[in-house]
Amino acid sequence: MNRVIYAGSVGTLGKKASVNGCGEGVYTIYLDDLSFVKYDVAPSENAGIICMSNDRKYVYAANETRDFGGLNGDGGGISAYRIDEKGKLVFINQSLSYGSRPSYVSVTEDNRYLLVSNHGSHSSVVCHYVPDGQGGFVLKRGFDDSSIAMFALEENGAIGRLLDLKVFEGHGYWCHGGGQSTSHLHSVKARGNLVFACNRGTDEIEVMKIEDDRLVILNRFHTRSGYAPRHFVFHPKKNILYACNENYPSLSAFSFDEKGNMEEIQMTGTMDQKYYAEHPLPVFDKPCADREEKNTSAMGDRTSYMPADIHITSDGRFLYVSNRHFSGHGNVACFIIAEDGTADYVMNREVCGKDPRGFRMMDDRYLICGILDQNKVQIFPIDFKTGGLDEAVSEFDLPSSASFVL
Repeated sequence: MNRVIYAGSVGTLGKKASVNGCGEGVYTIYLDDLSFVKYDVAPSENAGIICMSNDRKYVYAANETRDFGGLNGDGGGISAYRIDEKGKLVFINQSLSYGSRPSYVSVTEDNRYLLVSNHGSHSSVVCHYVPDGQGGFVLKRGFDDSSIAMFALEENGAIGRLLDLKVFEGHGYWCHGGGQSTSHLHSVKARGNLVFACNRGTDEIEVMKIEDDRLVILNRFHTRSGYAPRHFVFHPKKNILYACNENYPSLSAFSFDEKGNMEEIQMTGTMDQKYYAEHPLPVFDKPCADREEKNTSAMGDRTSYMPADIHITSDGRFLYVSNRHFSGHGNVACFIIAEDGTADYVMNREVCGKDPRGFRMMDDRYLICGILDQNKVQIFPIDFKTGGLDEAVSEFDLPSSASFVL
């Protein structure tokens, strides 16, 4: 009989959220000495991003859709599950996310609140023509709201009432395309009572604090123009936030204080130096309305690498970023963290497909990565001295995996 070890839960995307999506919900995977044994499925629509409560009792999923309640355009959803004694997920309840296409969920450190980022859509718009002031009419593009929602969590893990909803407006450097025509909140997490959110649509990190069951905006920190910050992690021992930038293969590090003030301390690439000799990272200084430049972002020219996910080991020694690629193989970039908190590049480990959308570390010894376009999962050993990744030691089939909790 197999010595079955429960490894964790995997969020997967369906057809409505991804061209190649074939996931059916949140998968519980079981491994035996890194070898795949079986999985169970908790049905859930487009549950690409999941998180676990800090007491490790509950799992929450963002249901990335625009019609979760059955009415076209009424928004996405969030779902709650209890982890039973065998690791299987048991459905508790669900709620509208109060926004379109929720892209991230996280639980605050005290397990009191569930935070949700509603990304919105940059392709679905309202046909709305208004007078142009010269006797004619012009199309005014109307996009979905992008927002941060905060829900109460009940003692049994259920999603409680909506406590607050903050809508963010604006646009980024590539305001005529490439996903920066309007605000897009892509990730949200809390450190203590501070809440941070990456706004890939406006090139900003939104900083809030939780006060009397409400979100109070402290800062809208502008990052590098055109880079589109996507996902982020905190250093476990320092007040440093690391964000991967979706439009160019790069990593940014920021220091922050208890008042929400932020400062960039580093921006570095997620590829080797040979790559940047041919594809230097750009610097933009003209606002959207005052320039005529070719869209060189990964969303625009489709030839670059696009960072997707980022995680750091529990001791803060090693950091990893996944890079997608439209026409070749994606990879995972490996970094070692210096004493001052900056990240030093180590290597890239190629994966078996284009789209390593999400990954996570297993006991800081292995990295488990989902390759969305191949419906595969690969497991790589972590070199304890350098933080580099050795060749994959395990590979198995899993539909459209996009995030992991272990």
